[in-house]
Amino acid sequence: MKMNIYHIICNVTCCLMLSSVSLAQTWSDAASLKKELIQASLQGKTYYSQFNFYDPRKNGKLNSPYRRVLQCQPIIYGVDFYYASGTWFSKTDRDNARRNLIQIVKDTWRERRAVASFSWHLENPYVPTGFPRAEGFRYIYHQSIPDYPAEHQYVIKEILEGSGDECGKGNQSGKDNDLLYPTPRAWFEDRCKELADIINEFVDDNGRPIPFIFRLWHEWEDSWMWWGAKYVSADDYKRFFILTEHTIKEYAPNAQILWAYCSDRFVNNEKEYMERYPGDNYVDVIGFDDYAIGKSDKAWNAAVNRAKMVSRIAQKRNMATALFETNNNKRKVPNYYTEHLNRMLKTKGVNLSIVQIWSLKNFNDSIDMKSFVSQKNIIAK
Repeated sequence: MKMNIYHIICNVTCCLMLSSVSLAQTWSDAASLKKELIQASLQGKTYYSQFNFYDPRKNGKLNSPYRRVLQCQPIIYGVDFYYASGTWFSKTDRDNARRNLIQIVKDTWRERRAVASFSWHLENPYVPTGFPRAEGFRYIYHQSIPDYPAEHQYVIKEILEGSGDECGKGNQSGKDNDLLYPTPRAWFEDRCKELADIINEFVDDNGRPIPFIFRLWHEWEDSWMWWGAKYVSADDYKRFFILTEHTIKEYAPNAQILWAYCSDRFVNNEKEYMERYPGDNYVDVIGFDDYAIGKSDKAWNAAVNRAKMVSRIAQKRNMATALFETNNNKRKVPNYYTEHLNRMLKTKGVNLSIVQIWSLKNFNDSIDMKSFVSQKNIIAK
């Protein structure tokens, strides 16, 4: 009997040793990346990620204020296709962002097998020149935008049906684009091709595709972007998600992508969360955004319950998990990262593979952040 117990102890010890070895960023493709992200979450580990760590609008170099202040280079970092795609920005700006994105993805992979976590804040195809905001994706049918053409508030339905009117005219520069598109479907097809051309450049020095995460059409229950719940039915949202994925895969067939489905913090239960879920064949990572963690006990408990829900769903479906957006808005919550965010991550039943801090402007709480990234359950570098 003693011998059996001894062997059991040895086996458990070996398993634990192998488990820790498995978090050495040995991923080489989408499948192995997904496997390691799932393993991390099940072992109570979470990868720290920082959006805007590298800003492709400025350069493709591997430096940032986050690196200088936190003394770490995230293994997973957040970037956006927004500035490198669409017809809203000038061709010069898009080409510059495209070159920088490609350089960032290739160099970070070569340097330390770091992985990009992409979002896509694509502009509305009907956004006009002269729209007073830099964010063309916020051009929606809303009382604050009285000139929005009411007949085009359901743009996604037009894309799916191939209906609608001429579009692609608006440009942030103040001068209309010369090249117009007969319908939003034609415009959108070109945008997917545009992304595929970039993605096809995400290869290592031996020509092998570099894996990355792609969060599609996020915060879908809100209505401040043109793919929000007010402007597209649940069924059409699913079809749009699948159409986007299929079209990009068609033009980038060798790409190694983990596709992510992501809500905001306004879903209350699993039924609501899964209402727009496109299906297991189209999703590898599930998650949510939440900027209210730490504002009150009620908000913290709601975030914990949401994280537990996402964790349960992911374990049933063999998915990785993420809190894709959060930060200490206006630095109003003392010790936000250690006493609120990490307390949530360490709660029993919460298994999040990634937590991504979104676009900090300064480091008023840099001491707290430094402490956060040095915690044993956080994989920061």
